[in-house]
Amino acid sequence: MTMPANHTPHNLANRNLNNDNLANRNLNNDNLANRNLNTKPAAVFRLRDLVKPSFDLWVFSWMLGLITALSMLALLMISGWFITSAALAGMIAIGSHSFNYMMPAAIIRVMAMARTAGRYGELMLSHHAVFSLLKVLRLRFFRQLAAQPLIQQRKTLHASQYMHRLVSDIDKLDEFVLRVISPWLIGIVSIVLLALFASWVLPVATGVKLIIVGLLAASLLLPFYASLKGIGQASHLSQVAEARRQKLLAPLSIITQLLLWQQWYAQTKDYVNQDDRLQQLEWRVQKQRSAYMLVIQWLFNGSLLLVLYGLLQLTQNHVTPMTFNVPLALAVTLGLLGIQEIIVPLGQHFLALGNSIAAKNRLNDLLTPDSQTQTALQLSQQPASLPLPDSELSASLQDVCAKIPQALVGAQHVNAHIQSGRPLIINGPSGCGKSTLLQMLAGELPLLSGTVLLNEHPWFDYDWQDQLGYLGQQLDIFDQSLAANLRLGKPDASDDELLAVLDKVGLSQWLQAQPQGLDTPLGEYGTAISGGQARRIALARLLLKPRRVLLLDEPFAGLDAQTREHVWQQLRQHQQHDLLIVVSHHEWDMGECDTLTLTEGVYPFSNSSHTDNY
Repeated sequence: MTMPANHTPHNLANRNLNNDNLANRNLNNDNLANRNLNTKPAAVFRLRDLVKPSFDLWVFSWMLGLITALSMLALLMISGWFITSAALAGMIAIGSHSFNYMMPAAIIRVMAMARTAGRYGELMLSHHAVFSLLKVLRLRFFRQLAAQPLIQQRKTLHASQYMHRLVSDIDKLDEFVLRVISPWLIGIVSIVLLALFASWVLPVATGVKLIIVGLLAASLLLPFYASLKGIGQASHLSQVAEARRQKLLAPLSIITQLLLWQQWYAQTKDYVNQDDRLQQLEWRVQKQRSAYMLVIQWLFNGSLLLVLYGLLQLTQNHVTPMTFNVPLALAVTLGLLGIQEIIVPLGQHFLALGNSIAAKNRLNDLLTPDSQTQTALQLSQQPASLPLPDSELSASLQDVCAKIPQALVGAQHVNAHIQSGRPLIINGPSGCGKSTLLQMLAGELPLLSGTVLLNEHPWFDYDWQDQLGYLGQQLDIFDQSLAANLRLGKPDASDDELLAVLDKVGLSQWLQAQPQGLDTPLGEYGTAISGGQARRIALARLLLKPRRVLLLDEPFAGLDAQTREHVWQQLRQHQQHDLLIVVSHHEWDMGECDTLTLTEGVYPFSNSSHTDNY
């Protein structure tokens, strides 16, 4: 009945213009958004802005992270210093009570408590900040999307790969804060403090100190280089992973038929090849990750060997332990071992920056019209400026062509005339462009060529102000009560208004049989009701408010003959002074109406009191 591209099950953004709460449901927003088509669209996300929504939480989280890391290092170093000092005191002054062990023990206890408290505090604040960030990102993305033309919204939300981006890429953006900013901030501060401490307490030659500081700096420069190099790798890896996903989705959608025809393995060869390619890339990344981590550990071990070599040189030069502070030298040694726990993960997560940048770019691309869409928008839509006339409406379609992007067929060379109070019925074989024509009039598809006029002015020049209602083939029934679903069309509608509109669509008797009445839950996507009932509820949403134009795609699907006739008469009465355009395959005497029959090629238009095709 329609083209396959019109069957995306979760297209919630581009269906019913009866939802007053969704700003993108009327052509006014569509036309307003098109005023900026020639300007470069603003980026949805900038990585440097990710910390702004909860900046205070992130600052406290980083401070607690620093306290945790420094407490861990201090605990290890002071413990080593304490044990060594106690041993030296015991050897030098056996039986003496000159060594004060209470103060170091107290410091160690404080450091242990600071490490534990800092860890829990940092986790609590960072998790809270992450959830806040994800909420802000989703809201910001949808607000930006809602401001786009309906054509661009349809492009963004229609394809499954775009919806997958919406979920996975927004979640990946938090890596920039959790695996880039936070660990790098803590790592840099820890390395600087350890390098200063080692330069101060180590009684080794200046050259040895410089080499140690150089190795510590290299332990940061290596993961920094790896992160920069990983930007391209992360982008390529995400592209291959998305391609693999798409290779699987196509055969998976018809898995039953492929299994019955014994074609599953033949049709999934491309997926297997793509999966092998992805595994090779992931294995290469894993080897790089292991190499970076190993080299970082070697750098610290090299620093450790230099410290021990410097101390050995002192002993060979007949410098006794009494002339330098052995416990502090041991503290540096233990610090070099402990800081690896902070720095090595920087090499382990070298793709975190690349993943964040790739996710940001993909999300921004969703809101950037491609050249074909932008050209079509410029041809078909201009800024809205004309108010809708209060008098009768008269619309005309002159040599109109419209097509879903990348579809093989569409509406071609359509000519028609529609007047207030005289419905237009569009029929024809499947795939001839009936639904496509309605989508173009609703503003969801671009007008490729031809003209659409309303009272001698371009259709898209009018400020519709929620005066155009569109019922598509894919319905939006939410997991809420019947009343809540209906009030999406008119939030302040009373119960009496809801009962009246349900009577118009022939659902009064069904409602009376429901124990919960208007509070009856409809289930997710309307699973608690039949297809015909779901369609009538969506239609009732449109009828809650008067609209100058109603575009209805198969409103009688799933209805018996008696109910179909009742709904039709109510529709005619409701739109007796306005425009009504209906796509329908059903055949019966519909009374005084105009008929537009679409076929492949040129579509003829006829006026009739009783159509022969119904």
